[in-house]
Amino acid sequence: MKSWITKDDVKKEFYWPERGQVLAEILVAVMLAGIIIGGIAATIGTSVITGNKVRETTVAVGLIQDAMEGIKAISESSWVSFYCLPNGICPGSKGSDNHFYPDYVDGSWQIVSGEKLKIVEGVDYTYYFYVENVNRDSSGNITTTGGTEDPSTQKITIVVNWPPNNSVVMSEYRTRVTSNYFADYNWDVGRISSGVFVKSAGYYASTNGPISIINGTITLSTSTDGFLTSPVFDTTFAEGVAFNGIRWKGALPTGAHVRFQLATSNTSTPATWNFIGPDGTTSSYYEAGMDQIASITLNNHNNQRYFRYIVYLYPEPGGAVPVVSKVIITYSP
Repeated sequence: MKSWITKDDVKKEFYWPERGQVLAEILVAVMLAGIIIGGIAATIGTSVITGNKVRETTVAVGLIQDAMEGIKAISESSWVSFYCLPNGICPGSKGSDNHFYPDYVDGSWQIVSGEKLKIVEGVDYTYYFYVENVNRDSSGNITTTGGTEDPSTQKITIVVNWPPNNSVVMSEYRTRVTSNYFADYNWDVGRISSGVFVKSAGYYASTNGPISIINGTITLSTSTDGFLTSPVFDTTFAEGVAFNGIRWKGALPTGAHVRFQLATSNTSTPATWNFIGPDGTTSSYYEAGMDQIASITLNNHNNQRYFRYIVYLYPEPGGAVPVVSKVIITYSP
């Protein structure tokens, strides 16, 4: 038995176990590195996918915004072609099964039937829009159930699809916002005409009862009801307009009344001029105080070019009579 320790013994007793420990530590480090690198690779892969998704969605939203600009331009320049898709012949094609897209051709926007394909960065995007009617409740709020159709408001939904199964959908309401008005005034006694006028010229078609025209105004010569019928007026918009309201100026004694009925047509010489009130019958009347607006029922006079009115004057019980100096009809092309 040796009584001393050689250099080789030291190597055997101490160095070899240390080398084994180092090797184990290296293996652990390699395993950890593999796990970390794998995690980083997975994260990078997920990040790339997410980045592509965000970029593609951004492109889709941009296509929606471009389409909406085209739709806005079309609705403002020709509401009827937008309301009665695709060519302005009513009632048109509406609902989610009827697809259209706006196309800029020869310097103007047009509505085209079908869907539009656009390739961006190698991705095929298909987009289209459809239009739906809008109803409002008695308070004027848009409602999805019940209510009455508002022909001057439409709901537009734009859809963008791209592979494999991606889509973005966005809806917006468009309203017939442009507004014009026609003022009839300065009537001239005996200036009766059955002609067609594009502006007020002091003419009227007929009177009934004790209507008196004094200094360009309409009034009553006795305390008995009477009415005046206007000639035919032309808005000059071939596609028609939406008639919005009736307003008048003058004087209204307490207890007296001034009421209106309106008739509209797309021809200046219809077989019959149907003068009606807000409920669509000849037994109802539009009425508002002096210089106040009586809202016209849009559905009864939507997209019509020509119009006439009847103004009815009723004295107050004591005999004081109203005076009408101007009649104003507002409409939206």
